[in-house]
Amino acid sequence: MQVQQAPDRAQEVSRGASRQETLEVVATAYSKNDPGMDGRGVTRMGTEARPGVAAVDPAVIPLGTEFYVPGYGYARAEDTGGAIKGNRVDLFFESRDEALKWGRKRLKVTKISK
Repeated sequence: MQVQQAPDRAQEVSRGASRQETLEVVATAYSKNDPGMDGRGVTRMGTEARPGVAAVDPAVIPLGTEFYVPGYGYARAEDTGGAIKGNRVDLFFESRDEALKWGRKRLKVTKISK
């Protein structure tokens, strides 16, 4: 997966009609080949799971919200998961190996909403 290195985009968007909110989360990773996945990778929003897609708790980060994740890049909340409750995000990676390399991280994400 190619990481998007453009944190200035959050600042650029905030100058327009948008606002930013920083949120501390536990970030984990998943892929289509993880145990329990069907291999198809269809998100809760009905889109295909792909790099840049995140599973979230919609009570914390509404579906459709774009946010910046340090070390990953921009992500869009398009999926949910049974274990994704509260301040957690699960980031999509192309391969299980990439997801395992990401591991579990506590970090701050910047939500970008219009």
